[in-house]
Amino acid sequence: MDEKIAWTAFCKSHEVSEATMLRDMIARITGEKIPSSKPDYQTGRSNQVNIRLNDDGLAVLDVKAQSEGYRTRVGWTTAVVLAALHREPVLTDAEVSALRESNRELAAIGRNLNQVARALNIEFRESDRIKQESIEQLAERIEQHKDQVASLLSRNMNRWGE
Repeated sequence: MDEKIAWTAFCKSHEVSEATMLRDMIARITGEKIPSSKPDYQTGRSNQVNIRLNDDGLAVLDVKAQSEGYRTRVGWTTAVVLAALHREPVLTDAEVSALRESNRELAAIGRNLNQVARALNIEFRESDRIKQESIEQLAERIEQHKDQVASLLSRNMNRWGE
């Protein structure tokens, strides 16, 4: 029974299951790879990568993750890796909400533009009611939203280079 306890402790210290450790040992002795007979239940699941940080590094990581809107340091670290691998924005929940709000605003602007176009198409004389100022205001709102979205994406992509 002492051997079993020692074996379990050995495998646990190497962060490997007992079956995997035994399979690896047999493969080393025989020189052949032993296929696993059990199905891979991790298909479709995410894999884990561990990093080690001292207490100061961990504290900085916690502050950074929280200040950038991530609920966990794992979420922030995952976002850093994905952004570096794909060179695409990895958005926080707050950033996704900001983009949704921007889309709602742009949809409202689109409805206003449709009303302007309809008024222009119904009767040319009615177009006098539509002032150039209204159209300029709509154009300004569009530019503001474009700037907000561009700023959000720029901040997101540049966040990792600090």
